[in-house]
Amino acid sequence: MPWFLLLAFGIGVGILGGILGIGGGVVLVPGLILLFGFTQQEAQGTSLAVMIPPIGLFAALVYYQHGFVRLPVVGMIALGFMIGAFFGAKLVPHVPLAMLRILFGILLLYIGFAFILSPRGSGGQSALPAGIAAVVSGIIAFVLRRPRPPRRPLDRPSKDLDYHI
Repeated sequence: MPWFLLLAFGIGVGILGGILGIGGGVVLVPGLILLFGFTQQEAQGTSLAVMIPPIGLFAALVYYQHGFVRLPVVGMIALGFMIGAFFGAKLVPHVPLAMLRILFGILLLYIGFAFILSPRGSGGQSALPAGIAAVVSGIIAFVLRRPRPPRRPLDRPSKDLDYHI
């Protein structure tokens, strides 16, 4: 992989992370899979490795300077994140790849629908409709991606076969 493409991708993810507070799961994982051919597990592991403190530290400092960081909350969530990430990473080898991709896709759909259905931030009212929309979309996608039997080709015209229009 050319280093300059990875660097450009990292800059793009960094800009989105700095602007929207996203990156790892929303942009980095799908980007590594779709643009660079990573497996789901490789993309998730790489994303977690990228999020090691020095990367987010600089953006977090700017947010902190503007009063947008609640330090007591950071400590508790970081502790929970460390514990949860450890056990979640232990589960990855035991979960089939197809299930990881489906769960990841449904999560992204849910987040997207929650933001679309509640653009002003009253998330509690949109949680159920967003969940239903994500599950229904996931089911539709699952049905549409299922392999279908190939269509039988039409018989070639011959003297023994009559065609009527």
